[in-house]
Amino acid sequence: MRQRHVWILGALALAVTWIATFAAMWLARSQTMTAEKAAAWISERSLSSLSEDQRLRTIEELARRVNRLSFEERQKFRFERSLRSFYREMTDAERARYLDLTLSGGMKQMMDAFNKMTPDQRKRLVNRAMNELGRAQDETGRAELDKALNDQNIKRIVDQGLKTYFTDANASAKLDAQPLLEQMQSVLQTAK
Repeated sequence: MRQRHVWILGALALAVTWIATFAAMWLARSQTMTAEKAAAWISERSLSSLSEDQRLRTIEELARRVNRLSFEERQKFRFERSLRSFYREMTDAERARYLDLTLSGGMKQMMDAFNKMTPDQRKRLVNRAMNELGRAQDETGRAELDKALNDQNIKRIVDQGLKTYFTDANASAKLDAQPLLEQMQSVLQTAK
């Protein structure tokens, strides 16, 4: 009789453990931020009808959501139409605040991913970035390019990117990215 009681308690303990495990897994999945969830959240909001304080809290909440995205999800989110619309509603000061809250983590994620790539993957990425930079330079007029390069938020992005590159990139990644940095330097010098 006593042995049967031990078996019942053991089975009950095992069942409680499995239930707790499945509940924890469900909770973790439900709280995982995705690009789709972040896009849905901002598509339901408009800054235009909010007070200055409400606008700031909304921007800070968006930044919290963005900072919870994985690198891959963050890359997807960057191209969401709702993010672009939301970003256009921000003032320059609000954009600067958003960048202050999200830029460092995003650059760190990007550099971690770049460090993990094979040399061939990095080379393809650098070549694609160089081609896009060249195309953007060709398609953008000199006045527009100068204006973009003088934008404080663009400068902030470039500065943070370079800071992350110099502090977090491994030696191989730095070597593979060198051609892109040289092309960027050339663009910046001709814009002066």
